[in-house]
Amino acid sequence: MRLLLAALRLFSEQGYDRTTIRAIAAEAQANVAAVHYYFGDKAALYAALFSEPAFSSMASLVPDFTRPGLSLRAALQRFFQGALAPLHHGELARQMAHLYMREMLEPADQRQPALERDIDLSSRALTELLQRHLGLATPDDELLRLAYTIVGLALQLWCQQEALLVQQPRLLGTPEAMGHWIDGFTRHSLAMVAAERRRRRAAHPSPSPAPAP
Repeated sequence: MRLLLAALRLFSEQGYDRTTIRAIAAEAQANVAAVHYYFGDKAALYAALFSEPAFSSMASLVPDFTRPGLSLRAALQRFFQGALAPLHHGELARQMAHLYMREMLEPADQRQPALERDIDLSSRALTELLQRHLGLATPDDELLRLAYTIVGLALQLWCQQEALLVQQPRLLGTPEAMGHWIDGFTRHSLAMVAAERRRRRAAHPSPSPAPAP
């Protein structure tokens, strides 16, 4: 775990190309041979960060928020609880946010299938959840936009956490703060789903019953 934590800090701060195995070993107070023994090479160590459950995994949330019998409110609340849970880890969460942003904006030579799979599985599961609650036979572009907008609520808090801690620390720096975000995101998401349901009904109104003879 020391090697992973050291790799996370250096990769998130410096990027993949500017980080060396020697620097990671020094940060972890280990020797270079330990990196090769446990991970093989730098690319494998980098990839391990995206598949390590201790750091973050959106895909791991899927069984919880798609559990049969949950109301839409309960499902969305569970989604946000899981998506925002790593923010309780403070500095570790900030480093993971930096790493994810770097990988999306400055991808390493090797694509990270774990990151792509993570995002794809969670987004697809949320889309299927919304499709079911809206009573749609198949997903369409508007449904996809709605799903990605809801996911974006959680992502924007990940991206803004450093600014919030400096500018408005009360919004993120207390144990109660995360609960307020979860409740708020759940309400906002339900409002968006309700608006989408109204839009669809207005676009395809039910036919009026035929007048009685």
